[in-house]
Amino acid sequence: MKRLLYLLVMLTAVTAIHANNSLTVAERKVIADSLRAELRKATTPGDSVATMCNLYDVMSRKSSTILGDSLYRTAIRAGERSTALNIIRNQASRYMRNDSMLKVLTRVAKEFSDGDDKKETLTYIKMMSNIRRAQYSDRHDRDEAMRNYLEELSTNTNADIYDRIALTHGICMILSEDTNGEIVVAYMDSLANLLNKLPASAYSIRNIYNLHAASLFAYTQPKKSMEADLNNLKIFKKLQNQYAEQGRQYRTYHSAIYDIYTRLLSNFDYLTPDEVETYYKKALEEVPQDPEIQDRYDEAPMPEIYYAMAHKDYAKALPLIKKTVDLPLEKNTRIRLLQYGIECARELGDRHTLFDMTEEYAGALNEKLENLSNSSYRELRIAYSISDMRHNLETMELQQRESHATMQRIIIAVSLCAVVLMAILIVFLFRLYRRNHKLASNLKNANNQLLTESEKLRQSRADLIRARDQAQKANNLKTDFIKNMSYEVKVPLQAINEYSHLIADCVAHVEPESGIQSSTPAAKHLTRFADLIELNSELLTTIIDDVLRLSEIESSSLPIQSQVIQLRRMCEGTLASIKRRTKPGVTMMLDPNVKDIDLFSDPTRLQQILNNLLTNATKFTSSGSIVLSYSLNKDEDAVTFSVTDTGIGINPQNKDKIFDRFVKLDHDSQGAGLGLTIARLLARHLGGDLTLDTSYTDGARFILTIPKK
Repeated sequence: MKRLLYLLVMLTAVTAIHANNSLTVAERKVIADSLRAELRKATTPGDSVATMCNLYDVMSRKSSTILGDSLYRTAIRAGERSTALNIIRNQASRYMRNDSMLKVLTRVAKEFSDGDDKKETLTYIKMMSNIRRAQYSDRHDRDEAMRNYLEELSTNTNADIYDRIALTHGICMILSEDTNGEIVVAYMDSLANLLNKLPASAYSIRNIYNLHAASLFAYTQPKKSMEADLNNLKIFKKLQNQYAEQGRQYRTYHSAIYDIYTRLLSNFDYLTPDEVETYYKKALEEVPQDPEIQDRYDEAPMPEIYYAMAHKDYAKALPLIKKTVDLPLEKNTRIRLLQYGIECARELGDRHTLFDMTEEYAGALNEKLENLSNSSYRELRIAYSISDMRHNLETMELQQRESHATMQRIIIAVSLCAVVLMAILIVFLFRLYRRNHKLASNLKNANNQLLTESEKLRQSRADLIRARDQAQKANNLKTDFIKNMSYEVKVPLQAINEYSHLIADCVAHVEPESGIQSSTPAAKHLTRFADLIELNSELLTTIIDDVLRLSEIESSSLPIQSQVIQLRRMCEGTLASIKRRTKPGVTMMLDPNVKDIDLFSDPTRLQQILNNLLTNATKFTSSGSIVLSYSLNKDEDAVTFSVTDTGIGINPQNKDKIFDRFVKLDHDSQGAGLGLTIARLLARHLGGDLTLDTSYTDGARFILTIPKK
């Protein structure tokens, strides 16, 4: 009996909180399809929220619950805080029996910034959890929950009002499961007083209380029940106006309003004739608004029964009572209906009906008395449990006070000990002061010595700074000397090179008879000598250029002028300038599989790097091939060049040593040992790097990486 009552309370609460539509299933489907089409046209979260809210109101409970999970996320993205929290509360009532989902909704609600609407939402979720615990837990779990509620409510006196409301509501729900006596009334009144302190906009929390109070007190305290129903009517009217302003035309409360007016009409003994007429008309106005209400009215026309009894129209009331009295839906009103039936049969002189209903009434009263007896016993047991719990709490408080007093005594004892220790410490500190005074005198002397040493150190530091500046000046002079000497030597070398070829050309003579130019043996020797002079001049020029370039790089004066480079053309030109230096039997070529790639870098510096690598390869390759290749890396943000030869190769242990300046692994080779050093420095100057591929063993392979842009 009691569980059925609160299941009905729960069902009414959910119905009141969620919209009821005065639409048939077919009409709802048509409207839902139209709203989905409109939703597909939405371009922003703000455009989607209004349509999704209407869709949420018009869809079936199961479908709209699924939609609600995405609706509050859309409302958050649109910045509509109140709508998002409203949907979270709606979802909480729908997931009331799912504890894990209630925890998820709590976590989501906590992510909002602080405000009364956030507190209202979190409290609402706790109240849904209270209902779930009261309705679907066993007695042991309910007793444990009751102890927790009472303990927290008693000990945490500084709790926020919203927390106190949630705790008090939990106690009311568990008590209502077993009794509706004075103890429940006391806690319900306490809950009502707390609710009166909330902001006026906290409709959802007040709605739960009013629905609970209206059903709980319907047959024991009619005035409290009527007051709760009238308060809920005001809330529903405000909500209807609010949702109408938001364009939510499918969100109505017809079913809840019909129940309220019917319940108010059931208390016709406490109503004026005008109130009876008003509530009767209001209830009938709601019947055609919703097919579900119409079905309930056709099966059990309770407004008609109450209205007929209020006007003593027994002839009209009796048939309706006979039709309704045994319906499962009206099980909680059965005793009242039997009373009405007995009154009608007595006034109409219907002895048969009077006898039957009197007999049924007696059985119902016996059952009610038994329930009341059990309820009284449970109420006494609950009161004893609460008293025992309060006694335990008082005992705990007494123990805490005794513990506090003991702690104070300990603190006093510790304080006395501290005073004694302080006196000893003062004596010790005085002696320490005298000793420190003596040490301070010694420190003063030591400080004077340190000042003297510090002055000497400052003088030494000044000398070191002057020496550093002189060294820097000497380094700059060295750099300038290298530059000047490089330029001064390159001009005579170029003249020697040109004039050696000019001498060789002048030795050639023309035969007087034929007029054909021919070369004498002396001319051939001179030409060979001129080539040797040119080769050695180029070697000297290369060494000078390397020294000059190294000096420029070290002084950070090397200019970088980036531009788009067509790699294939540049590589072919570079190979053409180096091929003449290859030894007989050596092939130098560009990898035929390479594709033309555009690289944004400094062409002059890149060509210098490749020249050095290719020249280095010609020195140490006496047979086989020298291959230049390039490709994009996997991310296509850099170009990787490779120069591969079949020469003598390089020991992997020397993979870093070969890039040091003036290092020559073969002391008989030409050059100053700066080519690879300059190549790596230029590569890093361009944002890349140059390394030796130690996995290649048929000669030497150098890998050059340059950023594509």
